[in-house]
Parts: sequence; C-alpha cells; structure tokens
Amino acid sequence: MIPVIGNSFCLVLIVSVAATALAAGFFCDTGEAAATEIEDLGANLLNSTPDLGHNNPICKSTVADMEFRFEESSTVRGSGEVSIKGSFHDTGVDSSGWMKGSGSISLESLRNMSKIRQEVEFIQKDDLVFAGGQLKNRKSMSLPLFENGTGATVRERFNLSHVDRSETNAIRSFDRFNNSMIYDTALAFDGKWDLENRRGWSIYMNRSKQSYSGSFQTQKKIVFDDSDQG
Repeated sequence: MIPVIGNSFCLVLIVSVAATALAAGFFCDTGEAAATEIEDLGANLLNSTPDLGHNNPICKSTVADMEFRFEESSTVRGSGEVSIKGSFHDTGVDSSGWMKGSGSISLESLRNMSKIRQEVEFIQKDDLVFAGGQLKNRKSMSLPLFENGTGATVRERFNLSHVDRSETNAIRSFDRFNNSMIYDTALAFDGKWDLENRRGWSIYMNRSKQSYSGSFQTQKKIVFDDSDQG
C-alpha cells in the first residue's frame, strides 16, 4: 500500500531495466508540504557482467548464457502531485516514458521483462483513471532490429483533464527477422491526445500520426510483426 499523508502525495517511480544482476531499492521521505515521495529503483541489465572477482562462478559464463527476469506491480490511489518515470533499454527493445500532473488518480500497473541470450520480451499493462486537474505524459516504444534494422516506433503524448484508460503494450525481439510490437489501448478523455507510429527512417520512412483535441472515446491497436519474413 502506498502511504498517503493528508490529501496529497507525490509518487516517483523510476525503473531502469538493463543489468546483469537484479537489484531493487526503496526510499520514502516526508516533505514540508505533507507529501510522500517514493523512488523505486529496479534492475539494470547491462551488456557486460559485474566485476565480482575472477573466482566468482558468474565470471565463468558470458552474458549471452545468462537469463534475467524483472517484475513490478503497483497500485496507487489518492490526490495530489503525480510524477512517474520508467525506462527499459536493450539492443532489441527500447521503452521509455513519463507521466506527471496534479489531481485525483487511480492507477494499477504491471510490468515485466525477461531476457534469455538474445531473446528479450517486455510487457506492460495499466488501468488509469484521472480527474480534477491536469495530467501530461510522453511515451516511446521501439524495435531497433525490426525488419533487419529498419526499425519501428510508437510514440504517445497527452495533456488531459480527465482520462479513463486501459492499455497493454508488448515488445518482443528474437533476431533481425523475428520481432513484434503491440500497442493496444481503449480510453475516454478530455484534452489533447497524440499518437504516432513509424517504420524505417529518412526517405524510406512510413509514418502515421493522429491528433485529437476535445472530448473523445477511442480504441487503438497497432501491430508490427516481421516474423513471416525470416
């Protein structure tokens, strides 16, 4: 349970997944404005093993032979200042984003990552209800190896006074011709919402961009999959 003091709170979630060993930290402090600040430091998965000494068994195997897994679930309800940040960076998968604002929020989220040799999978789900203020976000998901390095990206931005959203994102990369990304969202909102997806770069780019400003209900599903080209 997230501690809430008075009628306000400040939540900061920072998760960076990209390390050879899973490590988690937790910090809680009460500020002068009777707010609670939480910093969650997840796993860092780097492309080299940590220096644990030549006699340590982990030094006898390479990163390519190791398996990693990270899971995080959160439930937040309250009113006040909100700041949430998260990122995951890997050769085959890249995801980052932030959300901040002030108002009343209810958020349930689940995020997990697994990597076995060069095979990596990143999945995140969330149910968000926000009202009584202003909430902004910016999010990006990328498949750098999609179609032998052509690449694929989905970007989302919003600035909303109300939102009721259920969203699932899944990114998987196995090699240069076995990659997929799914962005699936359903939301009702008041404010501005922008969505862009692109494949490729420069003059070879295929891009689609949508922008809505007002009061809307929408469903959107974007799928990139190159598994049939291998």
